[in-house]
Amino acid sequence: MNPFPYPIYESHVRITSDGLTLCLDGSPEGVNATLPAFYHTGICGIFHLLERQFPTLACISVLGILDAREEAPFTAFDLWLQIGEEGFYLPMAYAASLFRDNGIPYFHQPPAYQL
Repeated sequence: MNPFPYPIYESHVRITSDGLTLCLDGSPEGVNATLPAFYHTGICGIFHLLERQFPTLACISVLGILDAREEAPFTAFDLWLQIGEEGFYLPMAYAASLFRDNGIPYFHQPPAYQL
């Protein structure tokens, strides 16, 4: 029995980056949490683009869905900027544009789940 409102093969995870490294949080045990290289390149690229606008940017955090069945297993749906002790989410349209321009799949519509 699955107590969660989404399929068992799907996990909601967070990728945090300081522009050099990625940290994947929330990956369940038994799920291969190795992401293809284009995620590292894309998310670090997003960090460096934002760092030009916000020079004191400490890290970015991307929340998304990890689906172990997919070739591109992570789909992003929001982007948090941490600046010092405070931070904020980027507007959806801007975040979606950054994801698209840097090769990160963007979650824009829920799939039709079969229960």
